Amino acid sequence: MTNTIIESIGVYLPPRSFTTTEVLQDCTTPIRFPLEKISGIKTRRMAGQEEFSLDLAQKAIENCLEKSKYHPNDIDLLICCNISRFDGPDMVSFEPSTSIKLRKHFGFDHAIAFDITNACAGMFTAIHLVDNLLNAGAIRRAIIVSGEYITHLTQTAQKEIENFMDDRLACLTLGDAGAALLLEKGLNQTTGFQKIDLRTFGRYSPYCIAKVSEHGGWIMHTDSVNMTDVAIKAGAKNALEVLHSAGWPPDQFQHLIMHQTSRMTMNSARREINNLLEDKILHDDNTINNLEQRGNTASTSHTVALADHILNQRIKTGDKVVFCVTASGLTIGTALYTFDDLPDRFQEKGKPGLKTSNPKKWKPRVSSSAPGIRIEQVGIKLPDDTKAEDSLELLHSAATNCIMPSAYSPNDIGLIIHSGVYRDEYLLEPALAALLAGRLNMNATVSDAEEQTTLAFDVFNGAIGFLNACYLAQQMIIADCTKAAMIVAAECENNADLFPDQLIDIREAASAIIMDAHPEQSKGFSQFLFHYQTAEIEDYTSYCCTKEISPRLQIDKTPDLEEKYIAAIVPMVKEILQQEGLDLQQIDRIFPPQISSVFITRLSQALQLPREKFVDIAGEGPDLFSSSIPFGLAHAYERAWVKDGDIGLLIAVASGIQAGCAIYRF
Repeated sequence: MTNTIIESIGVYLPPRSFTTTEVLQDCTTPIRFPLEKISGIKTRRMAGQEEFSLDLAQKAIENCLEKSKYHPNDIDLLICCNISRFDGPDMVSFEPSTSIKLRKHFGFDHAIAFDITNACAGMFTAIHLVDNLLNAGAIRRAIIVSGEYITHLTQTAQKEIENFMDDRLACLTLGDAGAALLLEKGLNQTTGFQKIDLRTFGRYSPYCIAKVSEHGGWIMHTDSVNMTDVAIKAGAKNALEVLHSAGWPPDQFQHLIMHQTSRMTMNSARREINNLLEDKILHDDNTINNLEQRGNTASTSHTVALADHILNQRIKTGDKVVFCVTASGLTIGTALYTFDDLPDRFQEKGKPGLKTSNPKKWKPRVSSSAPGIRIEQVGIKLPDDTKAEDSLELLHSAATNCIMPSAYSPNDIGLIIHSGVYRDEYLLEPALAALLAGRLNMNATVSDAEEQTTLAFDVFNGAIGFLNACYLAQQMIIADCTKAAMIVAAECENNADLFPDQLIDIREAASAIIMDAHPEQSKGFSQFLFHYQTAEIEDYTSYCCTKEISPRLQIDKTPDLEEKYIAAIVPMVKEILQQEGLDLQQIDRIFPPQISSVFITRLSQALQLPREKFVDIAGEGPDLFSSSIPFGLAHAYERAWVKDGDIGLLIAVASGIQAGCAIYRF
């Protein structure tokens, strides 16, 4: 088995630059604090005039493809992983996802596309996923990208911050950037990623929260003292464990690249590692500090530092790099990488890679020894009319309802993914999955990490995000990354209290499933299939704006949206049946999008299937959205509508327009 390599890197930095002195001078309340000295940040780039998150991501991909030997139609997977989707003036996008917009823009016509969010660990979470998908033969190559326009948090903090002890102070250290990586399998095991380890300690997830501000705009609240303390100790311990497990002597790598937060934090982390080793192996010559001209660029910081120091020839072909990952959540991790000739190729400015392309759609390899991946338990939750419940409380109830009858305890869950879209207070950071992992005490503290660990992140892709998450969980279980995975989803009506006449028309609900391996390959999920009709990308959009007194979700849907959904579903169903060697009549139960009973009737007519085969709990709506499939499954199990040996068809649709499905053997 060969390692995953970085085939190409793309970075884009907006042209505007602001000094730390200027940032402090623009604060409404004078802040007398040596921020530049403590942080090590002199200047940072700022977008937000004519360039926003989506633009930064686009330009990073353009830069990445210029150096790559591949064309857009050679890409099998596209993952966007920025924290902020601030895609225009006072406009944070919710649907469609950024990945779908980029898929259309570049013509990634053969790529599965979705967003993930995992705070500043987003890009390394995506690298970890891609590495396992490549190893499983599910894909040949992938692009991961992040467009971080986060200095809008700086602008809010400048208005609100009261003193140097304010928990919004970290907002003044941020910088903007776009970053992209093209990943594929290398030729051997001597280069590429030698080891990747990520884990989430959810108990500490409240230490850093980014959400809408009560004064307008978005803001980040950070308990810097506690966050830094636990992150440094856990990160240092993890780095040494990963080095040991990979057989890398602690003094045999050339570069340490940490998450670029502040000079003081990075120096403290370096001291912690040296103290654990009782040796000063880390020093200025092998620790990369990229803060002076960049600031903290969130999920892009490692890639920006990498590109900067390849260009200045500090990082060379053959060098070994240790990446240390820290992010709110709290997610920490370590990745070890040995460079092939990428530094040489990257420095050849203006010289594109030798282009090669196979425009035919590629089919993933399916191992004859792979186990069947099944749904072990389902849990659902509707709001209690007698009390107010936020998204996290609903999630906790659904997850608890799922775990109680399960063979697994919370600590057995090695992967938890939240796949909902709409959440209270328009929370951007950390991942809701991390907050839930903390509530469930799911390997939630550093002391829990001796035996088992959990990785938590969100998939963010409209109502189809649930199936995207199931696809990822299937592949991660096959890759032996986890024994069991939990997929959760929750939605809320953000406009319900203040703008009740402008609802997105989704049902407030939460759901959870646990997935694991079944000894029989014939049981559980088949391959997943996703179709995209991006010509219709503007037919369903939603974004949040805060110019008014209170934040408001703007929703735009075309009147013929449901007809287009059905038009996208029908050919997809025909294709997956052909792939599986099945006939429509062999399908025993269909689990459709629970938009409304009228929609389900029209879908049954379009597929020319008996209406009674369709699980319908939609009534007149509203849409069960990202929880449609779990609610449908729970309903079918409760009424014994499925039995051993039955074949089910799971269907989802979403903005984009996207359609997804999977065959499920009960």
